[in-house]
Amino acid sequence: MKYVSAGHCNVKGNNFDPGAPGVNARWEANETVKLRDQVIANLKANGYTDIVQDLNSENRNQYFSRIKTGDGSTVVEFHLNAGTPSATGTEALVGVDADRLDKAMAADFASITASILNIKNRGVKSEADTRHKRLGLMRETGIVCLVEVCFISNASDMAAYDKNFELLCQSYANIIIKYDNIIR
Repeated sequence: MKYVSAGHCNVKGNNFDPGAPGVNARWEANETVKLRDQVIANLKANGYTDIVQDLNSENRNQYFSRIKTGDGSTVVEFHLNAGTPSATGTEALVGVDADRLDKAMAADFASITASILNIKNRGVKSEADTRHKRLGLMRETGIVCLVEVCFISNASDMAAYDKNFELLCQSYANIIIKYDNIIR
């Protein structure tokens, strides 16, 4: 089973969580929903139908409570980092109990993103290194990572993201397929 989520809620209402603001009045939730939807479309175009995604109207806790991962699962959540206008790069986060496959998939996401967008690879980091210290997405079973694609606050990062969006989404689908095949 493949679990693919956008990480924020872009629907107005009780669960509205737009994420970080970015250049040109863009919001993280809108971008990550678009990214998630295209990655899922690419997975489906490759014949994969065993996909669970977050619903645009639900908050993280609602999504996390309904996903039931198993040893044969890949779990990926997309985010866009935010910082000063000069902050740049991509990184992937794994759980404090991450195994070699979690770390390998996260490294693949960070590496391919840095290569396609021609931005700094900030590497793979533990959720313990984040300001939250523990991320709800992390699961004990399956291969799990959170991808901070680029900085929504950096005009160059976002221009590269826009220019290479299709290639990035297909590459992300390919990574998910790769790890899904490893654990089958």
